[in-house]
Amino acid sequence: MKNLLFTVSGLRGIVGETLTPDVIIHYTHAFVRVNGRGSYYLGRDTRPHGDMVRAAVISTLLASGCEAVDTGIVPTPTLLFVVREKNAKGGIVVTASHNPMEWNALKFVKEGGVFTFDSDVKKIKEFLSINYKWSRWDKVGKLRNYPDAIDEHIDKILQSEFVNSDKIIKANLRVAVDAVNGANYYALPHLLERLGIREINCLNCEPTGIFPHPPEPRKENLKELNDVLLKGDADIGFATDPDGDRLLVGFRGSGLLTEEHTIALAAPQVLKHRKTDIVVNLSTSMMIEAVAKRFGVEVLRSKVGEANVVQKMQTVGSVFGGEGNGGVIVPEINATRDSLVGAALILSRVAEEGIEEVLDTLPPEFVLLKDKVNFRIKIPENELMEKIKPDTVDKSDGLYLRKEDFWIHVRPSNTEPIMRIYVEAGDRQTAEGLLAEIKRILQNAHLQMRM
Repeated sequence: MKNLLFTVSGLRGIVGETLTPDVIIHYTHAFVRVNGRGSYYLGRDTRPHGDMVRAAVISTLLASGCEAVDTGIVPTPTLLFVVREKNAKGGIVVTASHNPMEWNALKFVKEGGVFTFDSDVKKIKEFLSINYKWSRWDKVGKLRNYPDAIDEHIDKILQSEFVNSDKIIKANLRVAVDAVNGANYYALPHLLERLGIREINCLNCEPTGIFPHPPEPRKENLKELNDVLLKGDADIGFATDPDGDRLLVGFRGSGLLTEEHTIALAAPQVLKHRKTDIVVNLSTSMMIEAVAKRFGVEVLRSKVGEANVVQKMQTVGSVFGGEGNGGVIVPEINATRDSLVGAALILSRVAEEGIEEVLDTLPPEFVLLKDKVNFRIKIPENELMEKIKPDTVDKSDGLYLRKEDFWIHVRPSNTEPIMRIYVEAGDRQTAEGLLAEIKRILQNAHLQMRM
């Protein structure tokens, strides 16, 4: 079905159309069959239909003989954190992240607090064709609530060697937050309180699940927060997506930066304590390479999808990584994109160095264009390679073509029925010209396929 997607980014669909109770039960049951019986933690974002999805998930877990532990409305990274800390069998997050309000999703979490890898997704798909296996009446699982997940998550952040609470308190910073009425409505302001931020301006921090603007944390969607910064009414601004794993940052007088700046802003706070190669996905800006060069480390790239980034970080032993969509990953704190970790790192860096120094040391900004076409096709590799004449080719995730001073990446989305297109170059004219040519090649291939 076009509007039902199952990838490492979870099972996503439109509620009442493709994501229905029977579909939720079917996939949850298959996940449990693959992952095994045990204790499963459950969390959700604020979407109005979240309770319906949550109820179907809990019923399936209990009927499968598992314990279901409900943490309530929590950011996605908090749920992954508590799965790891409690040595749980797994977890499920009910959230469609940045998708529009009619979407919801199940994000499946394994032991150790990490999302399912490609190999796990393949196994779950195989179990979808196997008959249900329900527990007897006397083996049905139990449900319990767990309200302490957010505070335990914040405790872990505050204990990190990379977070300087004392300096943050002394800096007397003013911070504005836009949580898009999502899962971070409480957690992010609460983190700021515990870090000693004395003045917090909360915008759209109500758990209504009614998004006041497009939910993806990008500058063009966040005029109110940007205006607060430009007027000088806050020193730092943070915005997150509905499930609270991605972070956008801005500063007094400068306004909001791009989502690609987040990982470049956070990385030095880790690297000045610990030299480590950085792992990012193929679609992350070259800005991070400038940061890595400054500290004498390498940048390694993985397929898009934080599960793929985390898997590569585990393989190479990296202490810092993430994705250019605003996702910061510090596995010692939490092995997932974590906006709370990102905010604490950036606040620590600002408190230690000052806003002007942080802005002065930002790497050169490249022109990174992100676009899409509303169809999926086999990527016309030959035509694209003939156009780009690349020095480096990576086919692990769609098609990634790299030259010394620019790159393109074309791939099917993990979260929507579309093809994503990324182009980065040193100037806008080059980037826009490449994007237009790539879209033309894809449109022609789509027309030929339909003939």
